[in-house]
Amino acid sequence: MTDVTDVNEANQEADRIYAEYRLRLNEDPSDLEAAIGLGNIYYDANEPAQAILYYRLALDIEPNQPGVITDMGTMYWNNENMSQAEQAYRTVIENNPGFGNAYLNLGFLLLHAKNQVQEARAIWTALIKDWPNDPAAHKIRELLMETMN
Repeated sequence: MTDVTDVNEANQEADRIYAEYRLRLNEDPSDLEAAIGLGNIYYDANEPAQAILYYRLALDIEPNQPGVITDMGTMYWNNENMSQAEQAYRTVIENNPGFGNAYLNLGFLLLHAKNQVQEARAIWTALIKDWPNDPAAHKIRELLMETMN
């Protein structure tokens, strides 16, 4: 059973980190770590609009960040903007072809949001073929087996 004191301490720590990132970003609008940190806080809180705002800021500071773009794509998807989500994932794959999470997420989007099973499998197969040792490859192999028809 979780102790109420532990929960309160965790909430206080989260509030402290949030306030620190906000202060840092207000003092230095080019603080990349603070922008990503705030985006991640809103990502974890499932607040897509706020997460996207801070991820966009991070990308204005440093454009080529495949993890940020992929997370932003997921927030677009959570906000039911499938075309922006798909575009984000495809941008990562085009600019950082070995970034497995983008393949994984694009395949999920194609499979679950667009019901495009063959397209999802083609994306996943491309990762397995070209980057078989990527950390996402194991999960993708499982998904390929699950989606066999």
